[in-house]
Amino acid sequence: MKQRSATLSHVAQAVDSSRLFGKITMPGALKIAPFRHIWGALLLIHMSRWVEITVIGWVIVEATGSPFLVSLGVFARLAPFVVAGPIGGAMADRVNQVWFIRLTTIGRVATAALLAYALFNFGSNLWWIYSLTAIGGLFASAVIPALRALYAGLVPDRELTSALGFESLAFTISLIVGPLIAGAVLPFVEAPVVFLGTTIAYLLAVSAMFLVPASIAEDSDNSIGSRLGLIRSIIEGVQVAKSRPIIIAVFAVIITAEGFAFTFLHLIPIFATDILGGGPGTLGALWSAQGAGELTGSVLIVAWIGKRISSPGRALLIAVGASMLIGIPLGLSSELPLTIFLLFSLGVSASVFSVMQSNVILNATPPKLRGRLIGIQTMFLVGFPIGAIIVGTIASLFGPHLAVVSMSTIGLILIGYVGVKSPQLRAKLVAD
Repeated sequence: MKQRSATLSHVAQAVDSSRLFGKITMPGALKIAPFRHIWGALLLIHMSRWVEITVIGWVIVEATGSPFLVSLGVFARLAPFVVAGPIGGAMADRVNQVWFIRLTTIGRVATAALLAYALFNFGSNLWWIYSLTAIGGLFASAVIPALRALYAGLVPDRELTSALGFESLAFTISLIVGPLIAGAVLPFVEAPVVFLGTTIAYLLAVSAMFLVPASIAEDSDNSIGSRLGLIRSIIEGVQVAKSRPIIIAVFAVIITAEGFAFTFLHLIPIFATDILGGGPGTLGALWSAQGAGELTGSVLIVAWIGKRISSPGRALLIAVGASMLIGIPLGLSSELPLTIFLLFSLGVSASVFSVMQSNVILNATPPKLRGRLIGIQTMFLVGFPIGAIIVGTIASLFGPHLAVVSMSTIGLILIGYVGVKSPQLRAKLVAD
């Protein structure tokens, strides 16, 4: 491992210094040139994805007006995390992580192009939309373990929170800008044309990843090359997770949060049109309000609180509890200014939630198993699409207000129970 660290240090120094264009001093993990290229690719990927999410939600709500069918689109996008996450995690520990990220990004290019083709030729055919959305979800979920395992091997331990914070920053900048772009162009440009634009953006992201030297990736485990070996890799990751109570506690927090804390997000197209009486611009503004909150949270993590948090697990519990509390008045709101303010607040807590869950897992896991554990972590994101189906069903029967309030209230009770039963999560984290 010492030899590996020395190699990484040599590569980072050989590729570039801590200054951009030789003049601008970069903060935190951005001092490392390969990480900057990865971050640029992430910006393009997330931007394209949020444009797609906004456009698909609008296409479905315009074609059907059904909260359930809108939430089914969320399910199609995120359900693949259950399968692709663990497989992607095992692959991240077995193959070159940089090449794996490149190939999954190429897969996104193909999926976006097929979505443009399908919308051009078949219109608002929901089965085409759901199927291609699910395929895009496969690529999106499979790459997460490789990215985060790559960060952990690329940046010094003291900058890991910074790297995760910058990942969250890329996500949240995109969450602000992507929906605004979609909301601005949808009144003037047909949906298929928008997907041609995201295809080009994904191609640029592929180009950025080819600026990242493949040699920086953690050495892959090539001793097991069979399909059975892949399954054993996943099983090994599960066994490690079961042996560490703090990781089990984090998984319990994740599935509770994903299932109950962010249910309003599934119904944003319905709130934008039916409750707030708006159009594409209102839809984009709602998504961007949450993105502005996440951006604020990410900046705070990177610039200030990241290195001051002595217990990431406790910060994780507080962030999720706050998200549940915010969800109650958010679900009751029928006023645009209040809804935007509450979505901004939800975004801040969501950013802390996102960074701290991975922080705890990466620090509590041996380097050679990090990809597998992050892969298993993504599997628990299944709570989000399941929550989408449940809240969509409740909203169809009893209205969106009751759906969001009831889910947030139940979630608040559950996260309190998890916090009480998980003292190791509230304690200071001790890395192995």
